[in-house]
Amino acid sequence: MRLLIGLWFGFLMLWGAEGYNGKSLIITLPSPSGIIVTKESNISVLSHPANPQQGYAILPIDYYSPMGESNLTWSAPGKILSFPITIQSASYPTETLSVDPSKVTPPPEALERIERERANAERIYTHFTPIRYWNKPFIQPLDTFITSEYGSARTYNGSLKSYHGGVDFRARTPISIQAANDGIVVLAEDRYYAGGTIIIDHGEGMYSCYFHLSRFDAKVGDYVKQGDSIALSGATGRITGPHLHFGMMVHGVQSDPLDLIAKINALFETPKETYASISVY
Repeated sequence: MRLLIGLWFGFLMLWGAEGYNGKSLIITLPSPSGIIVTKESNISVLSHPANPQQGYAILPIDYYSPMGESNLTWSAPGKILSFPITIQSASYPTETLSVDPSKVTPPPEALERIERERANAERIYTHFTPIRYWNKPFIQPLDTFITSEYGSARTYNGSLKSYHGGVDFRARTPISIQAANDGIVVLAEDRYYAGGTIIIDHGEGMYSCYFHLSRFDAKVGDYVKQGDSIALSGATGRITGPHLHFGMMVHGVQSDPLDLIAKINALFETPKETYASISVY
């Protein structure tokens, strides 16, 4: 184990790790213990999904995170190791959209509702459930054409500027939406901006989000399995047309959902015997 840690530490010191704003960095470790200490927070090291003797941690990088180099520290019983990471700027597209003016400048009577929904979502996303509900790779909720990528810099009605916090799948007619993986439904309601919304807690700080739904086929408290039909797509909330918005939240931070799924699924594809050289995604 001491040699294994030395190989891993030497690899990171030599090469460092690279991440991009809006995406997640996955670090695999020789032990499922301790925490990764960053400037913003402490991230728990979790049991590796394909090899419980190893550890891994998901470090979500905020869309507005400053570029440059910083140091992370792995703190575990009997060891404290630091290593550098470099945050780079991802290349995201731009979009100009026209929506209902009330979804850009809400009427006064809607402001209390918007704030209540925002605060409730924040409580959900920042809650860490110390259980992992999934044990297999993630899937996409729809197998249709992507109409809007994650991270797009958006301008609404020529004024409001933001970025797209998920991926939009085409759904011109109502289509059954599948759960991306096993988990517990923690929200199923209509919201001002997101419209019909379902949020699934997958455990250990990870949530999947499904917006603009026209019908719910699951309710709060339901345990759903990967591939279960949880809703129908629709055209509710702030939209330019019918579609499904799919997002992922990790430790309270939005992350490119398809990029995150690909990186998590890659953990299952790595043969166990190759873990002598620890990987950084």
